[in-house]
Amino acid sequence: MGKGEDRYMFSYEPLGEPEADSGARDAEEQAAAGFLAKVSDLAFKGGPLGIELTRLDIAGRTFAFREVREADSRTLASSAGAVPTDDTERGEMCWMPEPGSPAWAHLAWLVRELPFLHTFREYGPEGGPELRGVEAPSREWADVLVEHRGQQWRVRVTLEGRTEPIEFPGMVIGELFGEGGHRKLLVEGEPGLVDAGI
Repeated sequence: MGKGEDRYMFSYEPLGEPEADSGARDAEEQAAAGFLAKVSDLAFKGGPLGIELTRLDIAGRTFAFREVREADSRTLASSAGAVPTDDTERGEMCWMPEPGSPAWAHLAWLVRELPFLHTFREYGPEGGPELRGVEAPSREWADVLVEHRGQQWRVRVTLEGRTEPIEFPGMVIGELFGEGGHRKLLVEGEPGLVDAGI
């Protein structure tokens, strides 16, 4: 490699010294992604049995499920075709649920896609948020819990009665906060709650 090419190798890094803990941060993000994948798999398997995810916490690596009286009997529909029950096979495909799919399927998909939020940490003038967890108190909706510039936020995601699939939620949330658009979408009377139309 010639002298002129050397200076472009790390052109994506900010000016100044690289973060000393970037290796540790990458390892933490990989661990968080693995945790989210496992919880997504459990939500996928439990949903048809009436065992539904209610909460997950990234830092504590904890999660909770509830048993409902009646499992949602609707069939999971995906534009990718039949969705494999095997975790590895399913993890290798884009099985995004169609709008009329059960809420548990949308939630399992949402959780699976949230690791992409990490790639938006430096996005836009404000930088992206840090993922903290998910709360799903009912089948109607789930809140993605994030921290941005020291403040806690909840981003509401509709699970029931959807008209469109949940597409790229990590990217949508990352861009929204990075560009400062989250403040324009606050729900009145609900401090820190953002309705991003996801």
